[in-house]
Amino acid sequence: MSTEHADQTGELGLLAATAIGVGTMIAAGVFVLSGLAVANVGAVAVVSFVLAALVGSVTALAYAEFATVYPENGGAYTYVYHALDGEWTYLVGWAMSLGYPASAAFYMVSFSRWTERFLYGIFGVPAWLPGWALGLAVFAGIVALNVLGTKETGVFQIVVTVLKVALVVVFVYGGLRAWQTDVVVASFADHATAFGETLSTAALVFITFFGFEAIATNAGEIRDPERTVPKAIFLSIGVVVALYVLVVLSVVFAVNDPAFVAFLVEHTGLASAANVRSFLAANGELVMGQAAWYFLGRVGFYVVVAGALFSMVSATNATVMAGSRVKQAMARRDQLPSDLADRHRRFDTPYRAVLLTGALGAGLFLAFGVLFAQSSPLPAGVPLVGALGVEALTHFADFMLLAGLVGVNVAVVYSRRKRPDAQRRFEVPLVPWLPAIGALSTLALLVNVRVESLALGVLAVAVGVVLQQLGVTTDGTE
Repeated sequence: MSTEHADQTGELGLLAATAIGVGTMIAAGVFVLSGLAVANVGAVAVVSFVLAALVGSVTALAYAEFATVYPENGGAYTYVYHALDGEWTYLVGWAMSLGYPASAAFYMVSFSRWTERFLYGIFGVPAWLPGWALGLAVFAGIVALNVLGTKETGVFQIVVTVLKVALVVVFVYGGLRAWQTDVVVASFADHATAFGETLSTAALVFITFFGFEAIATNAGEIRDPERTVPKAIFLSIGVVVALYVLVVLSVVFAVNDPAFVAFLVEHTGLASAANVRSFLAANGELVMGQAAWYFLGRVGFYVVVAGALFSMVSATNATVMAGSRVKQAMARRDQLPSDLADRHRRFDTPYRAVLLTGALGAGLFLAFGVLFAQSSPLPAGVPLVGALGVEALTHFADFMLLAGLVGVNVAVVYSRRKRPDAQRRFEVPLVPWLPAIGALSTLALLVNVRVESLALGVLAVAVGVVLQQLGVTTDGTE
């Protein structure tokens, strides 16, 4: 074992590693993006989810191979570092170091929206307390948990993941009782030729399948990573694809059911069917919660909302953990200030990297979830107000993460040439053709993110390049 990860204790087993993947994938993605995806392309959202899963699976093969050769923290950044030379290593690390905090911010913005919409009335929370304030407080608690220790984080991840998978199954049970083949067929027919929207929606939901990267990023914390990481990656993807398809179909049944619209007219402050349909179209991230109320009654509604909130918290926990390890790996290679690699004397965690990840996530949370969201406190005439909401934040996170995955697929080919005799307990088949497919399909999703998010992503990469040239990202001159 190299000195880079000799200090790792390997406290996470297969169950915890799989829980990191499933916990990251079954989160705001299923509870929030399922409604947004159905609003975009109806039942064809199933195709979007499957496309995203296939793209993720091809790249997951590369991760599985690299994890058997370099069982250490850092994920995509570490793999590209070992395989490629020059600026590519830094750029991949920079993209990942921003993509993870953006993902965490997306989960916590979703947490805030669901809390404010579904729980404020139940618990009598005063209207003057904004949902984002509670979300920010919970986020701070998650960051603190990651400072306290890896073992505690892994146990937390297992417990929360088991609970939320059970709750998703409850929702699917309610939705499948309303199965209507004609509704699915009609919805598919209405959107079957919307190829651009289908691909854009696949880019939107890709974040839901990125849990495999979180597993590999924490390889240095996992016992027997050469065997455990590949198993955890594919177990996670298999479980999540099955659940997501069923959830999307359940949401399709709800939004196409006139009785569901009438139900919301009766039980919400929306006075007419037209208002309800406008609300569902504009607030797709809340549809699954409303559908749970319709399918399962009050008790089922409470159960699903609780599961959604647990999911968003656990996904935030996993992404903060993974994002901090990328920064730690970069700092060890002098591509970020070396202080970020320091581990806490008592808790043995990269606490500086955790705190930086938390700070970046909080900044993105406030920007996309408060300042520039549709309910922004800023004047309506301020540029970008209303344009950078939860969907734009998701696309920005996807852009940064997808950029890193392109590098991983390219790195597999170079790694085979650079170290042909390296022991690989798992190998990507059909090299270089399959990694090429992975890189091209990842690029196809990357360029289909929203225009605003694409521009912000390009700007973020440019800022990283400038900071590197100025020496700001190292221990050099500032």
